Amino acid sequence: WQSTPPICLSNLNLTIAPGSLVMVVGSVGAGKSSLISAILGEMHLVQGSVDVHGSVALVSQEPWIRNDTVRGNILFEDAYDASWYKTVLQAVQLEADMRLLPAGDKTEIGEQGINLSGGQKARVNLARALYKRESNVLLLDDPLSAVDVHVAKAIFDQAIEGLARGKTRIMAMNSHYQFLQRADRIVVMENGSIVGDGTFAELYSAFPQFLNRPSDKAKSTDETFLDENVPKAHAMMEAPHRASEVSAVEDDTAVLIIEEDRAKGIVSKKTYFDYFGHVGFNGWVVSFSLVFMFAFGQTMGVAVDWWQGYWAARYYAVSVATYHGVFYGFVVATICFFAGRCGLLATYTSRCSENMHNQLLRCVLRAPINLFFDVTPVGRILNRFSRDLDIVDSLLPNLFLDILQTFFIAASSMLVCAVSSIYVALSFLPVIGPFYVMGEFFKKSSRELKRLEGVSRSPIFSSFAETLDGVQTIRAFKMDRHFIRQNRKAVDTNAKFLFALVGVGRWFSVRTYLVSVLLIAIMLTVIINIRHSISATTAGLALTNSLALLPMVQWFIRLYDMVESAMTAVERLLHFKTIPEEAPETTLHDPAFASWPSKGAVQFQNLKLRYRPDLPLVLHGITLDIQGGEKIGICGRTGAGKSSLMIALFRISEFDSGTILIDGMDIATIGLATLRRVLSIIPQDPVLFSGTLRENLDPFGEKTDAELDAVVQQTHLDLALSTVVAESGSNLSVGQRQLLCIGRALLRQSRIIVMDEATANVDLATDQLIQTTIQQAFTTETVLTIAHRLDTILHCDRVVVLEKGQVVECDAPSVLMAQESSA
Repeated sequence: WQSTPPICLSNLNLTIAPGSLVMVVGSVGAGKSSLISAILGEMHLVQGSVDVHGSVALVSQEPWIRNDTVRGNILFEDAYDASWYKTVLQAVQLEADMRLLPAGDKTEIGEQGINLSGGQKARVNLARALYKRESNVLLLDDPLSAVDVHVAKAIFDQAIEGLARGKTRIMAMNSHYQFLQRADRIVVMENGSIVGDGTFAELYSAFPQFLNRPSDKAKSTDETFLDENVPKAHAMMEAPHRASEVSAVEDDTAVLIIEEDRAKGIVSKKTYFDYFGHVGFNGWVVSFSLVFMFAFGQTMGVAVDWWQGYWAARYYAVSVATYHGVFYGFVVATICFFAGRCGLLATYTSRCSENMHNQLLRCVLRAPINLFFDVTPVGRILNRFSRDLDIVDSLLPNLFLDILQTFFIAASSMLVCAVSSIYVALSFLPVIGPFYVMGEFFKKSSRELKRLEGVSRSPIFSSFAETLDGVQTIRAFKMDRHFIRQNRKAVDTNAKFLFALVGVGRWFSVRTYLVSVLLIAIMLTVIINIRHSISATTAGLALTNSLALLPMVQWFIRLYDMVESAMTAVERLLHFKTIPEEAPETTLHDPAFASWPSKGAVQFQNLKLRYRPDLPLVLHGITLDIQGGEKIGICGRTGAGKSSLMIALFRISEFDSGTILIDGMDIATIGLATLRRVLSIIPQDPVLFSGTLRENLDPFGEKTDAELDAVVQQTHLDLALSTVVAESGSNLSVGQRQLLCIGRALLRQSRIIVMDEATANVDLATDQLIQTTIQQAFTTETVLTIAHRLDTILHCDRVVVLEKGQVVECDAPSVLMAQESSA
């Protein structure tokens, strides 16, 4: 088997008996996830074959959560069986969590599970696979890494060894090795090959780094903190009231994603002036300067025609040189004004587009995660920055040029015709009313259809993005056809409005041509009746100008509608300027000295936090005093508030009340850029960018290659600095991605370091090496470590235990381990 180099599998020979539990272990990048991908057929087969007998259900290492309700994510389009559904929730320890959600299991989940904790996402991911009863092969890629030992034991007993008993289970593991003894078979991998295959007893002596028995230590860390009475896991998030049903609310869904805003009625003049205001100065000045240039340019064009007639009538009266000079002067002036107005419009519109893009991008980048990104689908953002901006960049400048040019040509032609003969002007009166009525009806319909078409385009982008994120899970569950239908439905909805928009245009064209025919008939009737009072020249002039003018008027109305339709894209873009904004990057209260913070002391004083005003508190009066240079471990069951504490520290979400002090300075009074400059985080979900390893470690090019190489060795990445990193690090294992993020933090040399489950997806041996590296590298820095693996925080000076958003215990690890009642 071979995937994208350098990760590959070779010389694999594996036959797994039906109904057995096979656990796959190995160091980071050994090929555990690749083995599961190979079984699914997601890798390129170079040699050999693979046969899977039965229906497969996948639990991916990175949980794929759809923008749907919790129930919708678990059912995954299967029929709802209340009894089986409740059994699955109990097995994965989600029942108590459901009682705390605003609408129970009908609560809407944001894209990528944005409003769930890491442990909750992992359990929803597992519940989806378990609910698929007909599957007899279960592929689990490190399903327990995001949950604590209490919940992990409960899930293993009740789900993996309970509900899934009898199914063939292949389980890749980076943590919770205490369960290896319960496997029917263990496969040890290294460098894409199987280096060990057998039972726990057979492999124990050969691979002690993975298979150390808990009894080999006085008492394992996990078991020390683990209460053998597993029901604790059920009570981990006990609601204030008991609920007999899984769903707290049966009829209502707690809506997370806000409906896309759509303006109604005519596009306001303010929208036009706001658009032209992006040129860099007053929009009124820009608008009037454009009108002046087009009006004067058209006047010069009319002057050329007039001068030719004047010249012809007096050909022998004045010298030819004089007429030539005036004529060429008018021609040159016309050319200059034409080129000038085109250049002016191109300059103005390009500057408007560029400045609008930059301002909107700044607004989006400065938007709070909890108030904007949590409630806005990525498809909506992509729609704004792709199709809407493309309209502003490409279509709108041409439309402005055409409509201004058409308007002044039509106006000048009408004026010339009216001056030539009053009958021409009077002949237009009967059709003004029909043209106006049809134009208004057409504009209103077309404008609203264009708005609906623009809004209906966002779900297409969202559908594509969501499907691509979960394509492996979709294929594993054989849900390809469903997602094709879902995407087709989104495209059809958009096409429905698009075709209606085209139909309205054809409707208008047919009727305006009918009115034009009516006008010609009226003019012919009038001319025939007054043929004795007008000359043939005047009659011919009236007819020819009318024939030329009518299409121009019709085209002007169409252009006016097209401009209004295009300006709805500007409306949607300008709406992004109204989204909430984070606090300022700098303030007058920022510390004047660059050495702040010199100690790195952090104090939480009665801190309360909620993610949005309509949501309950997630932190309930946290009070904690951390000395400079102190190493603090933070643990607690899933959803206890560990990551929320770090969100408050970085002010990703502004806290409800309370205070956080760093070296005695209130962080609420300083700028966000100043605050975040002194903090470094190694996140739970690695964030990488397309580029090389060097660019990901040192995005601003501030470090030397020697420093970068030293960090690569410290983090045990075993990759060259020139190694290409694909988008989101997709060509690296999840463990390698986390190691890269750790290296990035080592290079920043901040005074306060936050590690949010930083080693959750690496094996224990690598974890221990990293912990040693961190202890050596951050001797004087303050380090806050969030962990489910309790042995990763044993080196800490103190361990803080959180439960339901409150500090329930805080002491040295040895003291907590000695307490029988410790959580």
